[in-house]
Amino acid sequence: MAVAAAITVVVAATVVATRTVTPTVPAVRPTPPKPSPVGFAPPVRQVWPGAVHEVPATVPGGREFRPDVFVSDRVVVGRGLTRNRPDTIYAYNVDRRRFARITSLEGGMYIDNDPVVFGDGYVAWSAIRDRNAEIWAVPVTGGVPRRLASVTATLTSENQIFGAQNLAIADGMAVWSAADGGVYRVPLKSKGGEWTLVLGSRGFHLVEWPWAGWPQHERGDHPVARPLEHLKNVVTGESRDVTPPSGRTSWQDCGLTWCRNGAEAWRRDGTGLRAFPGRAMGGLSSGRFVLVHQRDPSGKAAVAVHDIATERTGLLLTIGTRKGDKPSPTLHLQDGMVWYQTGRGTQVLVDLAHPRR
Repeated sequence: MAVAAAITVVVAATVVATRTVTPTVPAVRPTPPKPSPVGFAPPVRQVWPGAVHEVPATVPGGREFRPDVFVSDRVVVGRGLTRNRPDTIYAYNVDRRRFARITSLEGGMYIDNDPVVFGDGYVAWSAIRDRNAEIWAVPVTGGVPRRLASVTATLTSENQIFGAQNLAIADGMAVWSAADGGVYRVPLKSKGGEWTLVLGSRGFHLVEWPWAGWPQHERGDHPVARPLEHLKNVVTGESRDVTPPSGRTSWQDCGLTWCRNGAEAWRRDGTGLRAFPGRAMGGLSSGRFVLVHQRDPSGKAAVAVHDIATERTGLLLTIGTRKGDKPSPTLHLQDGMVWYQTGRGTQVLVDLAHPRR
């Protein structure tokens, strides 16, 4: 997504596994949203000082380091890339400023662009090999990776192949969705081949375990007007539908708790309507964070990260809007994190999984 032809946002759709869900609140008549403030938000380091880290862009030996997930508030895990191909998984301690190799990736597979995920002491990832979608996992402390499952991948009419989507770890299992719907799971202790389709989940796409929804998000020329309008707990069978506020008939994104359009957000039950301090772009991260495009009175532009739940906003960086301005870095938005490279051999990571500091 380009903003003023000056900034690129890469959205990685992953799932953060949760075990408890707050019950919905009865719908009430929403209050009108507050007008957006004029100008820029305070710097993100000021809003969440303990959540902002500057880490090296390469690991010792020269591999590119691509951050994926914070496994604690001090350790981030990511992939090491050689000639833009992932071949290693590393952990980086932001206090000790030291890398540790978790594992090497087996040759002959194509690792998905989706980030590595974490849960229950393991990291997991999906890969494509011989038109099969494979799920792999390894303890975060290191070791030899184990293939948990191999499932026939989805081949589209355009000859595009899609593997596991929205991979997550929860309750001792790796869980994911197929491109055409259905929620699958396999125990982390599996020796391969023990995966199952969750009963009653056909057509649904994983949102946060054990919740799945439909219709799925569709980007491009014909986006879905009401994505993930329907939710279902694939373990208990409980369902939840969106009740939008008065006058709202569509939205761009919807998670377990919050839905949003480009200017405002509300809870799935229609309460809590609130305006964004700028124009929203990209998707939801961790179900509650969104990037917003802001301008100050002089016309300068910037991008900030906004927490829908607390209505706190932190400025990430200013962006050029005039001919000759320096190109802005690519912003990567994924569940639990937003990050960008500085151009000085480092990259800035904002840990959205631990923002309350």
